[in-house]
Amino acid sequence: MVETLKIAKTNLRHNSFLSIAAAVMLCLITPLLIGTANLDRNSAAMPLEMFVSLIGILLLTTVFQPEQNEEIHDLVSSKYISTGKVYLIRTLYSVVAAVLLISLSAVYMQTQGSEVRMILVAGTVADAIFLGSMGMLTSALTGNTVIGYMPPFLYYALNIGMGPKLGSFYLFSMVLGNYKAKIWLLAAGVLMIGGSLFYQRFRRRRM
Repeated sequence: MVETLKIAKTNLRHNSFLSIAAAVMLCLITPLLIGTANLDRNSAAMPLEMFVSLIGILLLTTVFQPEQNEEIHDLVSSKYISTGKVYLIRTLYSVVAAVLLISLSAVYMQTQGSEVRMILVAGTVADAIFLGSMGMLTSALTGNTVIGYMPPFLYYALNIGMGPKLGSFYLFSMVLGNYKAKIWLLAAGVLMIGGSLFYQRFRRRRM
């Protein structure tokens, strides 16, 4: 446990500070981009689903970024701790950071008189994990974090264009009062995270 906390602390300071800072900034500017006061439950879902959920892309897409530099990878690989464990720790604290920031955004909206229930928080977390895992998987497959940002943002744009036609994989379903879609998004997100961690471990072993 002490070793895990030490790894997490080091990675938070050296590898994840900028992505977490960007996620915090996005949460802070959301009330400036869209109204967050005195909203009913369905309307309160809009700023959470359409803006706050994007922090998942910022937090999870960068999980593999440091070791995409071969010099850093060789340095990490020379340690007695496996890179797989480091990736898992980064993934876990990135998800925790997403949950905390989404929860804080929901609490702020409540203080503004909006009707924000736990179901909205859970649904936004599902969106964030789904979008972030898509970027994470792309980053693993391509070995390039910049390319990793493209599919989740393209999928986000697709949701704006196609709307509810995407069915169970529609990101903004809570605005319509549909919460079941979030189960599918969360399940797909978890599978993509697992797949990206497995592939990255397999790829590094081959290298």
